[in-house]
Amino acid sequence: MLFTLLSAFLTVSTSLADAKPVDVSVLAGAPINNLNLTLSPTEVVQCTNLTLSWGTGDAGTAPYRLAIGSGGYYSNLTWSYEYDNITSTQLDWTVSAPAGESLIFELWDTTNTTTYTQNHLVQPGNATCLPSDDLTSNSITESNSTIVFVSAILETLEGKGSN
Repeated sequence: MLFTLLSAFLTVSTSLADAKPVDVSVLAGAPINNLNLTLSPTEVVQCTNLTLSWGTGDAGTAPYRLAIGSGGYYSNLTWSYEYDNITSTQLDWTVSAPAGESLIFELWDTTNTTTYTQNHLVQPGNATCLPSDDLTSNSITESNSTIVFVSAILETLEGKGSN
């Protein structure tokens, strides 16, 4: 009996030692359904083209909505880009995020079935597509422009009031 248990333990230990690791960090917390979101190439490099596709498995029901953000569901999620009414099962995107930023990609179909992949660290590359100043996302640029515009209006109004 002891020999049988020892033999079974050694078999399981050998199987575990031969197992290949799976990178589950990109799927951490993702819903379990048949909607799959893949990135090609798998390495995300700033200012290069990235194809996001969901044509494998069950592609869901068009039209689709895709959001791209920084951070993740467990670390300061900020959505930077949203694409609505996508009728195909892929989207080509130029990675306009700086190196070192962690990206999340989330997809919804018309029935509100969702899937996502996260923890994609942007690798350094050609930075020509990035803004020339320190602003790195559309949402920050738009917010900053609004603040500058409102500040200019207030300065004009204050100037007219002091005359």
